[in-house]
Amino acid sequence: MECKKCGIDLSGKEYKKVASWPFCLECFQALFARAEEEKKTPDAAPEAGAAEKPQQCLICEKELEEGAARELLGMILCRQCYENLIKKPEIPPATETGEREQEMAETEKPPVMQVRVDFSTPVQCYGCGRQIPFIGSKQFDGHPYCPDCYHCLQEIIARKPKPFPTEYAAHRAEAEEVPAGAGDQAVGLVCQACRRPVLPANLKTVEGFEICLACLATDPETALEIARARHRSTLEKIRKELL
Repeated sequence: MECKKCGIDLSGKEYKKVASWPFCLECFQALFARAEEEKKTPDAAPEAGAAEKPQQCLICEKELEEGAARELLGMILCRQCYENLIKKPEIPPATETGEREQEMAETEKPPVMQVRVDFSTPVQCYGCGRQIPFIGSKQFDGHPYCPDCYHCLQEIIARKPKPFPTEYAAHRAEAEEVPAGAGDQAVGLVCQACRRPVLPANLKTVEGFEICLACLATDPETALEIARARHRSTLEKIRKELL
């Protein structure tokens, strides 16, 4: 790299750049010192009969023809130096090596697995063997089943909650209307604390009150107090009716 003005080698030396041109420190300082000096020096009126001194480019020091001078930051420049300073630097085209490195970087990316599932593809039921759409099948142990075969599997049946016994369904609404402890119909059907219909197996007798296991597991003391209060209210109502 050489100084644009004096041409000395700038390898290992400090330098300044003006646009894309490098200058040694001496030429750089002289360049702007001269520009400042010309700006501060007032234009003197030319003497009669004296020839005007031709202007010079501050960088290449070529004499400038009339009307060919350009001014930039207080510097008088020729057209070529002026255009070289203000034009955008050219971006070098990508070399073959750079393109090759980019291709290698792209090829080294880990492959992304793409799985396409066609939901309209028919599959064979593992139970009955009939063809069913994939979207309508149900998976169990890695095998597709039609809905009928799937819900008939013993493992699936075991997962389902047990239905409420049908023999108690007819009595449920009536049992909820009967106060707890007022009759045998409510006993074994409704928890005397939360008044929730439950299976007889989920009821436990505590001090004569039928209380569900959920209430006993949550707060047995409060559940027993509620059952007592309900029973006391029932007794009070019966006493008023008899007297």
